[in-house]
Amino acid sequence: MVQSANLKEAKERGGRLSYPTRVKLTKALSVFILIACASCVYPFFASFKSNVATFGGPVLMGDVISETDVPKETLDKIIVAYLPANSSITLTKKYLYNLLKKRVGIIDVEIDDIPVVIEAKSENEISNEEKRNEISEDTISDVVLKELHTHYPDGTTFNLKSQTGKVIDHDSYSITVYATTKSSPFVRVTLQKGGRIVGYVTLQYNAILLRKVAIANRRIEKGEIIGINDVRYEEVNIYSLTKIPTLEEDLPMMANKVFSKDEVIDMKYLSEVPPVIKGQIIKAYSNIGGISVSILAQALENGYIGNVIRIKNQDNGSIINGTVEEDGTIKVFEGK
Repeated sequence: MVQSANLKEAKERGGRLSYPTRVKLTKALSVFILIACASCVYPFFASFKSNVATFGGPVLMGDVISETDVPKETLDKIIVAYLPANSSITLTKKYLYNLLKKRVGIIDVEIDDIPVVIEAKSENEISNEEKRNEISEDTISDVVLKELHTHYPDGTTFNLKSQTGKVIDHDSYSITVYATTKSSPFVRVTLQKGGRIVGYVTLQYNAILLRKVAIANRRIEKGEIIGINDVRYEEVNIYSLTKIPTLEEDLPMMANKVFSKDEVIDMKYLSEVPPVIKGQIIKAYSNIGGISVSILAQALENGYIGNVIRIKNQDNGSIINGTVEEDGTIKVFEGK
């Protein structure tokens, strides 16, 4: 209605709004721009833990974050490390931040020099809570699965491998979840009556979380850029892997080792694609006496921002050194 009135007024004035109307619209537009900018600067925030206790297997981004407004399903897709049982790893917050930024864009995170220490114990108790009611042989499976799902990402399924013990007369019970690795949790249900333990039921499961991971379509050499055409994606149970799988959203990346055909692409051996790639024709410049002189050159090696690399002058074939700038150009500081 307001917009129609403004258009009508503009027509009556030969396409020109009155001064008060222009002021109102300018103020409204300013408020809209401020709100829009405020909402796009830092759409998400997160803070990292300093110490993480988990069990063997893939470590997800959600395991290392203490507070965030990033959707849980997004965090559950980011695998930050793989830890065998009885091992530990130290990750920098900058590394975790870069992984997170690649998936969600700009994110407000405090990055300091305090590392994130992740420890995988050989037997990690993750739940032990007493329930003041009863269960039966018919309901124990549903009760246990409900408890397991609270400790695993959405989409995880559990196949029962074995069950020992049976439900006997009781008036309360507790459920304790253990795991040597994420792929093989086992659950102990402790039955009690009158405050005394009267029996146990133990259930062993296989945990399955399917994700499409990158498999090499061909032999990939060290230093190559891996793109979507170099891989195929197959669904695998990530809990059964001993690598950090590369997911669909991760490519392109650079290979830091040789990958054989049909090998799972391990993120541990990948790095971000540098702004300057070996063989690329780039612009190089030098400031001489206040005058900027530029040439075309061929990069003789890969280069990240701040790296000093060798380049070949396309005009005369001379080899010169320069620093990779943020825009992908080369600042020459030594010439021949």
